[in-house]
Amino acid sequence: MPMIRVGIPRALIYYKFFPMWEAFFKRLGAEVVVSPLTDRTIREKAISAAPDEDCYSTKIFFGHVLEIKDDVDFLFIPRFGSKHKTDMGCPKFIGLADVLRSMFPDLPPIIMPHYNIAKGRDNKLTFFLKSLKVGLIFTKNPFRIISAFIKAMKAYKQHKKDLIIDLETLAEWETRNDFHLNDKPKIIPGERPLKIALVGHSYVINDNYCSLNIRKKLKNFGVQVITSEQIPRSIIDQQLSILDNRLYFEFEREILGSIMYFLEQESVDGIIHLMIFGCGPDSLAGDLAMRFSKRMPNIQLLQLVLDDLTAEAGLNTRLEAFIDMLRRRKEKVAVHIPILRVP
Repeated sequence: MPMIRVGIPRALIYYKFFPMWEAFFKRLGAEVVVSPLTDRTIREKAISAAPDEDCYSTKIFFGHVLEIKDDVDFLFIPRFGSKHKTDMGCPKFIGLADVLRSMFPDLPPIIMPHYNIAKGRDNKLTFFLKSLKVGLIFTKNPFRIISAFIKAMKAYKQHKKDLIIDLETLAEWETRNDFHLNDKPKIIPGERPLKIALVGHSYVINDNYCSLNIRKKLKNFGVQVITSEQIPRSIIDQQLSILDNRLYFEFEREILGSIMYFLEQESVDGIIHLMIFGCGPDSLAGDLAMRFSKRMPNIQLLQLVLDDLTAEAGLNTRLEAFIDMLRRRKEKVAVHIPILRVP
């Protein structure tokens, strides 16, 4: 009997929960089919199919769905509201599966459990019961589903442990130039490696095509990078506790809290904030970040807005200027490109 193929689009909350999903479906005996890395083909499908008013990241999700729809028996698109008692994710996460189903009737059946702690009052028990309901699609053996659920929870716990660093590791990265949390930067003779906090949604930071390969560019500039998704949650909560009103969006708390921390601690040379055009929560966090940056100007904040029209040449120019400015501020020799003069 052939294995049931479950398609998972490589976009949006895939970057938060994929290890959990993969462990769950594989333990149930399903074949997990993940859409390929974002490329020009997926982008073109996304732009032509998605509603104009959607943000760039949501449009990209459309492209990933269309890329794998003919190769799977089911699509897994959970309607995710939140995993926090008060904070929410983007509302589009909840409605995305229904929108896709209404726009593309030829899609395979969509597995779309709804989970929302903040508004839906879900809890660990309801999460298990909803997982059990999904598991019954693949097997009638409840013990196998329970085993899959336990394995999924362990995989998610390990994923967070591997991703989010502790306070001691953060302090070590901040004080040492030879301690790397991510790719080791290129060594530039005569230059001290810069430290930059790269903040933004996980589905932007980790999508090389949508972010125009910014992590590789920073690596080649000799930059040590730390990302907002790696910052200890206790630091984020502490930073945002000074706000008069609680920031409502869970993922934006991660972004803004990271920016506030590095502005205050001055333990990096600069901060790069990747923003998505058309994202309302991103705009809110971006405005607050800029306000705090003006109050604490010792650390420079560069905000880059990305969409389907963003040109790589323009981003390269801004990035090069930003890096050169940081080196000058540290009284280091700037990297100059010699001009060839024609006799």
